[in-house]
Amino acid sequence: MIGFTLRQLEYFVAAAEQGSVSAAARAMHISQPSVSLAISQLEATLGEKLFHRQASRGLDLSPAGRKLLEQAREILSKAGAMGGVEDEQAGLRGTLSLICFQDLGPYFAPRLLAGFRQLHPEVSITLFETDLAGVNRRLSDGKAELALTYEVGLDPHIETRVLARLAPYALLPAEHPLAQQEQVSLVDLADECLILEDIARTREYFLSLFWACDLQPRSQQLTQTFEMQRGLVAHGYGVALSCTRPVGDCSYDGRPLACRPLVEAVSPQSVVLAQSSAMPASRVAQAFLDWATEQFPA
Repeated sequence: MIGFTLRQLEYFVAAAEQGSVSAAARAMHISQPSVSLAISQLEATLGEKLFHRQASRGLDLSPAGRKLLEQAREILSKAGAMGGVEDEQAGLRGTLSLICFQDLGPYFAPRLLAGFRQLHPEVSITLFETDLAGVNRRLSDGKAELALTYEVGLDPHIETRVLARLAPYALLPAEHPLAQQEQVSLVDLADECLILEDIARTREYFLSLFWACDLQPRSQQLTQTFEMQRGLVAHGYGVALSCTRPVGDCSYDGRPLACRPLVEAVSPQSVVLAQSSAMPASRVAQAFLDWATEQFPA
């Protein structure tokens, strides 16, 4: 006799992905006690704790919880498929949790999510956005099945598929003397105020380009967002480095920006879809991986 229901598994998966009972309840549009009861019933049935509850971090999966999460995703995917006839091109059913690096997501995620929904309208995708450290953490913890991110700072057990490669470039005020050059050297940029996003691993990556040339930027200004960084550069407050480039080289308030390639040969940043080898991809996640790779042949 089966001692649990599909609904209980749905609530458990939502809690694991959202990281808290309250967030899961909001995402599922149900009451918080319903989620708590489902988790308690599952733990009673299995005889094991599924979460470590920490006030500062919310819900962390226990070893038993990680195992159940992998199984629950696959069970729910197969159960969804039983509701209709599937073929190779349409009819896929189930859920997918996708975590995106916050600066990179807007350039790739909308196209991927909209295209996949057209192909598989019965698939529900939960989208999260965070910094590079958060991407790695949520993927390693099993709270997201797939990640759209740069191939930077990922744990060894994370597997990746390359979607694109983006070369770093110099971001300059349009009237800056360096903007008159076809290429810009890191030597010249080091003499300017370097505006950096204060995001773990993003900041270190761009500084490492200078360090590799035995350079140290004269001064630094930290910001919290890519948009603020571009705005400060556009108004002449400093210069910056970036890999992503929005269409239309201007700030939010319409000030022009100049984008120039670097003189130095630096390795491009790989944009990847990543998954943890410790948690095999569900049928839905595998379908998304295969389809997305076709859309962006690297």
